[in-house]
Order: sequence, then C-alpha cells, then structure tokens
Amino acid sequence: MDGQQLFFTTLRDWTPQDEATVLKMDYEARARVAKTIACAGLLIDLSLDQHTIVRESVAQNKNTPMRTLRRLAEEDLSSSVKQAAQRTLSSLI
Repeated sequence: MDGQQLFFTTLRDWTPQDEATVLKMDYEARARVAKTIACAGLLIDLSLDQHTIVRESVAQNKNTPMRTLRRLAEEDLSSSVKQAAQRTLSSLI
C-alpha cells in the first residue's frame, strides 16, 4: 500500500476532494482502500463499482452501512461479493 492509500485508510474527516481522489484511483487501489475506510458515503459509492474486487472489499469492511451490506448480500451479481457481505453481516449480528 502506498502512502496515499495509507493516508486514506486512516482518514476520519473526508472532503469531497478526498472522495474524488479515491474514485479516480485504479481499481486495485480502490479495493485496498475500500477494505479499511470508515467513510459511509464513499463505501456506498464503491459498493456500486464495476470491478468485483472493489465491491468485495466493501463487503468485507465492517464500516459499510448495514443497508449496503444487505444489498450486496442479496442483489450483487457476483457470488464472492454476496458471500463476503453475508460473512460480514454475520459477524456484526
């Protein structure tokens, strides 16, 4: 993980510019960031990413809003994303 990605994993007060920077990263970097961030709005955005690995990372993040985790567990087209979301939901209940 590079310095910029590490910065975002510890960020607590997000600005629109911070969110835009993450959304412009390549999909592998977005996936790494999505596993650990606590920004609910950005996690929701990333849960709709075209890349399965990014959505799966969101599904593994315990900071992802419950509604988003439920949507991923029930509606995502990828079985790996569904399973990851189900595991995260189970660990939170």
